[in-house]
Amino acid sequence: MKEGDLVRWIGFPGASIHPSKTGPTSIGIVVKIWDAFYNDHDKRVDVLWGTGTLGKGLYPQTLEVINECR
Repeated sequence: MKEGDLVRWIGFPGASIHPSKTGPTSIGIVVKIWDAFYNDHDKRVDVLWGTGTLGKGLYPQTLEVINECR
């Protein structure tokens, strides 16, 4: 995953609640990938969703790349 990729919300791995109930249902674009301030090995992702909202500090595991930016 990198900045510019198109992603969709897939929810938390192993969760029993369907992803449509826990997050956005639109497609978004990755605008920033950064290291969590408390752990350099823990990445976070900011996504601009198709609805115009900004998802900040999302876990990469909760997103699926659907179209990679070249």
